[in-house]
Parts: sequence; structure tokens; C-alpha cells
Amino acid sequence: MNTMFEIWDLISYAVQLILSGTIVIIFSPKKKYWGLRYAVSAALFILVSLFMNHFSRNIMEVIGFVGYWSLYIAGVLFQIFMCTEYNVRQVLYYSIVALAVQHVAFDICEIFDAIFGRIQVIDIVVYILIYGIFAFVIKRIFAKMEAKSFKQTDLVPIITIMMIVLFVSVMYKGNTFYDVEFSWNYVYYRIVDALCCVYILWTQGTRRLSEYYASELEGINKAFMVQKEQFKIKQETIDSINRKCHDLKHQIEAIHHMEKDSDKEAFYKELKKDIMIYDVAIDTGNEALNVLMMDKGLYCCEHDIQLSCMADAGSLSFMKLEDVYAIFGNALDNAITAVEKISDKEKRVINLKVLNQNNMFMLQLQNYYNGVLSFEDGMPLTTKTDKTQHGFGVKSIRYLAEKYGGTMTVNAKDGIFTLQILLPIMEQ
Repeated sequence: MNTMFEIWDLISYAVQLILSGTIVIIFSPKKKYWGLRYAVSAALFILVSLFMNHFSRNIMEVIGFVGYWSLYIAGVLFQIFMCTEYNVRQVLYYSIVALAVQHVAFDICEIFDAIFGRIQVIDIVVYILIYGIFAFVIKRIFAKMEAKSFKQTDLVPIITIMMIVLFVSVMYKGNTFYDVEFSWNYVYYRIVDALCCVYILWTQGTRRLSEYYASELEGINKAFMVQKEQFKIKQETIDSINRKCHDLKHQIEAIHHMEKDSDKEAFYKELKKDIMIYDVAIDTGNEALNVLMMDKGLYCCEHDIQLSCMADAGSLSFMKLEDVYAIFGNALDNAITAVEKISDKEKRVINLKVLNQNNMFMLQLQNYYNGVLSFEDGMPLTTKTDKTQHGFGVKSIRYLAEKYGGTMTVNAKDGIFTLQILLPIMEQ
């Protein structure tokens, strides 16, 4: 039993760092055979730690105290490098984050141990709590920016502060500065040390989050600009097509009365049917929605999708035309993408309702879908491969709904996806 405790003391620090690095790896893009890579890197880390601590006195004489602890830092770097697809800068960044988390847990344990004596249960609870919080944060904040390249300016402050913290901690632990059994100064030092690490994590977390939202906003703005240009082009195109189809319909009607035979009659009816598709006047009460429904209606006809629309959008005059186009365009694009994946023709259906009731405007769009939809913060996660370049559609809808004082809700049940927007009708 004593031998087991002795071995644990020799490898405990390495295990703490391995677990901290593991949290980073779990929520990161991983290399092929990452499980095997993880097992090998963790085993090597533990073996090196066991060897170093068993012969610590001899090793200290060769590489010094700082060099000794630098090997542990190298172990974290190696583990994350082996298992993730991060580049060198990202590996360095997330290794420092993992070190900071372990150091916070270590400092808190040292504070409790100094005041109350070493109690293993308290140490275990502290590590579980700190690592649990870290797992939540790394998933919610840091991992959002995993695809974004890191600049040198991202690394300089975090590396500088963390290296100073580790250096001072190592010197203190090695009794370079102090050689006392216990003092409140040691407790105060550990508190400051932990706060420095928390500061590193907090500043980097808030920075990552602000960069993430800035990137989101940039993507939404780009989508708005593209849709604004599309609206102008499609409005001009559809107006031109409608005029030409209207003229062409009268010309064909004149030809029809010139001569008659069975083949010409069949050709005439087929041609008239085709032209009537383009000559249908859609009046929803809103110019932007008229253009959009004409455009999407033609697309749905060509792709065997049934698009039904019951719309009274005249009250949307308080909204900019490009905003109306963006809301309905994104909603219909997502619905079309979903039903195109369905082979059953009876389910290739999109229902759009636009109603005014009690001084409120309501948009409801329903469509069938295949597979399972995942949600985060009430928003459906994109099903497309490139997670950084997609998903702006629903986000821009929510942004615009909130811009006009409204709300957007989505839900998926029994294979039917429902998007609903409520807006207060404003006076111009």
C-alpha cells in the first residue's frame, strides 16, 4: 500500500496535467487515431515523470530546477500536439490554458492544505470542481474559435504572464525564496498566484468570445450585403420577365387564331402553360416578398417542391425591403435545403403563413426534414461541413427579428421543423 502511495506521489503532477490537457483534446479537432496517440503520449508522460522524480536529485544537478519543471510543460505540449489538428501556435496557446487550469486547482489545494492540513477528499473535490468548470468554459468559449488562426499578439501576453507565474511558483516550491514550514504569507502568495492564472483564463476567454461575436457579426453583415444585391438584381429581372411574358402571351394568342391543326393546338397549350408560370402576379402586400415568392416559387416548381403561401404582408411597410427579403429569404432557403434531401414527394412541402393579429405580425414556416437536428441555445446547429462559414441564416433571422423588437423561435418535432417570428407592428 505504501508503495502505491509513493508511486502516486511521483506521478500525481503528471496525471493532473494529463487530465487538464485531456479536456482541451476532447473539445478540439482531433488527428486520426487520436485515441492511440493519446494513450502513447500519456504513458510516456507518466513514465518520464516517474523516472524524473525517482532520480530527482541527480536530474536536478544536471538540468536545474527550472529545466526539471520545463519537462512537464513539454509533456503537455507533446500531448496536445500528438492528439489535435492544431498548428504550433494553437498548441502553445491551449497548452498554456491547460497549465493555468491545473495551476489554479493546485493553488487552491495548497491553500486548504496549509490551513487545515492535507485532506485527500478535499483535494479531489477541488480538482473535480475546477476541471469541471474548465470543461464547460472550453466547450462554450474557447472551442468556438478553434478554426481561427492565432496571431502572435494572442500568444505574447498569455505566455509572458504564465511563465512568470510558473517561474515564481517553482522557485517558491523549491524553497529558493523561503524555507519555512508554514506562514500566512505562503497562503497569501498562493491566492495571488491562483488569481493570476484566473486572470489569464478570464482575459483570454473574454477575448476569444468577443472575437467570436465579431466574426459572427461580420458574417451576418456579409450575408446581408449579398442578399441586398440579390434582391435588386432579382427584382429587376423578374419585372423584366413579367413584362416580356405578358407581351409574348398576347403574341402567341394572335398566332393561335391564324391557323389551327391538332399539333399546333397541343404546342400552343403547352407553351401557354409554361408562360403562365412566369406571368402569375404574386401580391403579398410587400414588394420584397413578392419578388422572393416569385423567385423561390419558380425554383420549387423546377425541383418538385410544393410551396404554399398564405401571406398578408402589407403591414410590413415599417421594415426595410432588404430586411424583409433577408428574413424570408433565409427562412425559405433553409426550408428548401431541408426538403430537397427528402425523396418522398408527399413530404417535399413548405408551408408559409404570414398573419396580422392584435397589432402583431406573425410569420410561420413549416417543412419536413430528414435525420436528427441538434440545438444549442435554442438555435439549430448547421448540418453543413464547414461550421465556420454556415449557420448565419438562422442567426441573421434572429438578429433582424430582435432589431425590430420581435422574437424568433424554432422547434423540431415528429419530423416537422417550425420557424416562427413575432413582430410588433410599428407605425412609420
